[in-house]
Amino acid sequence: MASITTFFRLEPDPLRPDVTVGATAPLHDPLWLLARQWQTGEFAAQDGGTPVVARWRGVVAPPTRFVAGRIPPDTQLQAPRFDASAAPLETLIEAVGTTLPAGADGLAGLRLGVDTGRLFLRLFAAQSTSRDYGPALVTAFAVPRYADDVLAQADQATAGYARLHGGRSLDGRRLRAELAGRPLPRFGEQVAAGDVAEVRAACADWLALVAELFDDVDAAAESWQPDRFEYTASISARLGPSGFDETTLTAQRYDSDVLDWYEFDVNGEVNLGTTPAEAGETLVRTVMPAPVTAPGLPARRFWEFEDAAVNLAALAPAETDLAQVLLIETLSGYGNDWFVIGVDLPVGRLVRSTSLVVTDTFGARTLLNPIGTTSALAPGWSMFQHAMPFDDAAPEGATIRNLLYLAPRLARPVVGGVVEEVLLARDEVANLSWAIEQIVESPLQGPVRLSSARPPDPPGDPDVAPDYHLAQAPPPHWIPLLPVRTGSDEQVSLARGSVLDLDGRRVVTSVTELLGGGPDGALLIPEEEVPVGGLLVQRSYQAARWTDGTLHVWAAHRTKVPGSVPPSGVRYDYLIE
Repeated sequence: MASITTFFRLEPDPLRPDVTVGATAPLHDPLWLLARQWQTGEFAAQDGGTPVVARWRGVVAPPTRFVAGRIPPDTQLQAPRFDASAAPLETLIEAVGTTLPAGADGLAGLRLGVDTGRLFLRLFAAQSTSRDYGPALVTAFAVPRYADDVLAQADQATAGYARLHGGRSLDGRRLRAELAGRPLPRFGEQVAAGDVAEVRAACADWLALVAELFDDVDAAAESWQPDRFEYTASISARLGPSGFDETTLTAQRYDSDVLDWYEFDVNGEVNLGTTPAEAGETLVRTVMPAPVTAPGLPARRFWEFEDAAVNLAALAPAETDLAQVLLIETLSGYGNDWFVIGVDLPVGRLVRSTSLVVTDTFGARTLLNPIGTTSALAPGWSMFQHAMPFDDAAPEGATIRNLLYLAPRLARPVVGGVVEEVLLARDEVANLSWAIEQIVESPLQGPVRLSSARPPDPPGDPDVAPDYHLAQAPPPHWIPLLPVRTGSDEQVSLARGSVLDLDGRRVVTSVTELLGGGPDGALLIPEEEVPVGGLLVQRSYQAARWTDGTLHVWAAHRTKVPGSVPPSGVRYDYLIE
């Protein structure tokens, strides 16, 4: 027998056209609800009130000492002072090398020499002098006419630029060398007595402008570690008058990605010599707590609909996914119980909270102690904390509670093109590692891509016996890194090796500053610094504006994982037929 199914649709039919009563959702017996809340003990809850005012007290201290490079453990020194708010911290840590050369002996800095020379002529033309000294200055400090053998070693663009400006343009490099230690240049003409002040002012203004073009750093004060291809620097601040209140933060392995608070660890083994006069100040902030809002959280208003973009009820965690279950329970059940207290702090300061007093709607004041203090009843839960490494076996170290470094980082600096690039790679077939120089900086501050094409082997002669070769030479600009031990108990390091060519055994020299090595030119790279997938080290120029409007330009190194590693093609014991 066939089945007959009947459907009925139920539609709401209001008794009255006015929906005001239903929208207001009145209670017919509010006293009964209050009685039930009293019976269940809701009025006795300690957190029944809503926070309306929060008063935060803390200590903020600017870092006043800076040391570039590694510091041995158990070291106490008198580090130089620095102003943490004068410039971005990236310029102090990342800056490498000196962009403007001191002389014009070679082609280095040729374009900057011409540009700074033009700047001097413009400044000099703005002065009111009795006659024009510009042609005499250009003649005395012109760009050198380089020999053909020198230009033959340069790239095509640099050689053409040098021929164009040789003997025609004022060289700022030579003028800077002339003005070192003297107020007026010697250029073959006697400056009139009434023009001495104008010439001296033009030279002083030009030297001041040139000195502010780049954030250069002395080679002895660089934070860049050439053996590990990373930055290491330490800063220190004093939060109180006591000697134990000094806190030293060390960026152990900063790779020039994003300089923020998590790059710094508390270093309890060094003291940089802060004084009680450098102690921080106490700040008090009174703010209104704001409820935490996020998509998917329960709405606080009665007739407000939640955001449908996030449906926490539709999540289906696995049986073993306890973290997701707790997250859903926290957001859906207690999401509207969280409040945010925004505290306005000066940038570039080390902050330690002292107390937090919260006043709720019932007028009750609650003192909240920082997590980890001795007066706290429980250790509590927290995030975003500094660590203090103390053992090589435990790199995470001990957690330092109640400490925050508000790093003066840049939001988005302008990064120029790559002017130097070196690829570090392992070669399991040849049983060594390679430092492949791919891009070198030209005297025009531009990139010059180096060729890595090996010349083809000469064709064999069938009438002649095969030619035996002990080893094949690597491609150009491939520097071998050989494993060595610097001591009996030292780990394996990679040292700059040598290659065997037709003229005999020779040491391969590098043309990039990235492989310049230490101050003595030695290059010893720890073996763990060259991963299996390779490491790409680049150098580029960056620019940024600081809070006071000043422009900062500096050269920085960056490291990243390469996309691919080319094969070297090196082989041993082969015949050419």
